[in-house]
Amino acid sequence: MDTTHDKIGLIAGAGEIPVYFARKASQLGIKIISVGFTEEIQNALTPFSQMSYSIGVGQAGKILETFKKNDVKDLLILGKVEKSVIFKLQKFDLKALKFLKNIVTHEDKVLLSGMIDELAKEGFRVLSQKEFLSDIFPPKGNLTRRAPSKEELADIEFGLPIARKLADMEIGQTLIVKNKTVVAVEALEGTDRAIQRGCELAQGKCVVIKVSRTNQDYRYDSPGIGPQTIRMLSEGSVLALEAERVMVVEQEKVLELADAAKIAVTCY
Repeated sequence: MDTTHDKIGLIAGAGEIPVYFARKASQLGIKIISVGFTEEIQNALTPFSQMSYSIGVGQAGKILETFKKNDVKDLLILGKVEKSVIFKLQKFDLKALKFLKNIVTHEDKVLLSGMIDELAKEGFRVLSQKEFLSDIFPPKGNLTRRAPSKEELADIEFGLPIARKLADMEIGQTLIVKNKTVVAVEALEGTDRAIQRGCELAQGKCVVIKVSRTNQDYRYDSPGIGPQTIRMLSEGSVLALEAERVMVVEQEKVLELADAAKIAVTCY
């Protein structure tokens, strides 16, 4: 983890990654000023933050003023904001509307890159997630005791180009394959629910492929998996991750769960 920053503002969505980062940063003496989009997220970050706040995703003006009040210049955006939030009635303030006014699609990439441009105009610098979390982006190779079989490797080879194309089309970054047949594609529901649905449709073990976009912007989005991802997989399945480009949070727990369920986790 980069320790050249003594204070970082953390904009936190849901999931395990913001807490993992905050805990590690606090252990290294980096002061964290955290803003969670819900009270639940705030409570999880409080033990590792110098100051922590709960501010809704639509209250951009309040978020920026909070960081300015705490003399924060460098920001890190971690965690998930469910795509479904776009379709719910939100209370957006004027600053949030300014972020969105020139954005004509609802793609994650367009929304968040537009937000980063606006943050730069406000005097903030958005840091790369990979810069601070490089230790949880595993390299090529098998991570578990069980390696994929010849047939499972064939499914990975079949699915990888499809998964990459779907990721670049902003559809989703997870693909479920069985016997060289696409069983399910991640869309609005997110990775874990897509896996659950895919395993049900496959009626047992299958191959799950998780990739990044070709031009992934790690300032606002790092594809990743965690223990809950493994729990969604059927026993004996395979999880294939794009090497050095997909993060594995709580890797020790992930591999413990995978080995117990005879699941192969490999980076390709």
